[in-house]
Amino acid sequence: MTAYHAVSHRVEQSIESGIRPFDIGRDLRPVAELIADAFAHELDQRGSAALREMRIMSHVGALLKLLNRSTGEFDDIFGGFVWVEAGKVVGNVTVQRADAAGVRWQIANVAVAPPFRGRGISRQLMLRALDYIHENGGDWAVLQVYAQNNVARTLYERLHFEEVGGTVDMRMERVPILEEEFFPKLKSFSSDQWQPLYELATSQQSGQMQWWRPPRRIDYQVTFEQMIAEWFWRLVGRRQIYRRCIQHAQHFDAALILTASRWRGVHQLQLWVQPDQQGQHEETLLQWSLATLQDYPRWPVLLTLSSQHHSAIQAAKRVGFQEQQTLLTMRRKI
Repeated sequence: MTAYHAVSHRVEQSIESGIRPFDIGRDLRPVAELIADAFAHELDQRGSAALREMRIMSHVGALLKLLNRSTGEFDDIFGGFVWVEAGKVVGNVTVQRADAAGVRWQIANVAVAPPFRGRGISRQLMLRALDYIHENGGDWAVLQVYAQNNVARTLYERLHFEEVGGTVDMRMERVPILEEEFFPKLKSFSSDQWQPLYELATSQQSGQMQWWRPPRRIDYQVTFEQMIAEWFWRLVGRRQIYRRCIQHAQHFDAALILTASRWRGVHQLQLWVQPDQQGQHEETLLQWSLATLQDYPRWPVLLTLSSQHHSAIQAAKRVGFQEQQTLLTMRRKI
């Protein structure tokens, strides 16, 4: 840290109103509560788990701060800034290095307490975060925002962020009763055939999204432990995983993974289609899945799709799915 930055850091730490750097020793708990309040209706399972971890870690915040002074290993996890009023944290932005080279940085947890909204605090926090990325030699800032959050989206667009992709969460409240009809037979594939599935998922993702979060092989390779668990839960009747595809030579034109449950109260569906085949296979995959679920409890079905897979989104709506929320990824050149 240069002498200038050291002085700046001390000044920002001492203020009781305005922006100062996040302090892991005293800010973990108030920021956790701020995030819980601001994103109460948006947190998914992973977000809720991360929030629980923050609350737990806040009990040893002083120890974490002491460790971080010597190692700095928490800087990329809890880096960022808070906005304080009369010594109380009322706003937050998290800034994290997204790659080892520090080329891409992620901005997250932009939150302001309800009584202090509408005062430009989010904008000031964002501008400070962008300056921080620039100071550290970053080339890109990336963030995620729910499409229905018009206030946040407008702010990011005014700060020259552009959309690069996203995901759409869809839900069918109850598996419908289907009349007997013919469904084209889909080819079964095993968990060992992860390579063509990985290639299919990669081909479906836009170049900009691959730049940010390319599909990882580990997400498609089923470990030995996962195979044993899958076999056991199928044996006891808790759930069964169906893997089906439309295959051409050794490649998949389209594929689905259906997790049909008897105990959890929800079924889960994933599907992929080659870009040049989109619009041809989505409804077949969806209808086959609903027909298969006729032998299971008529629980809700969850489906997550790429926001750019428009034909799948429309096909899902036609068979009874409803769009729940869309999470957009946006980026800005520094």
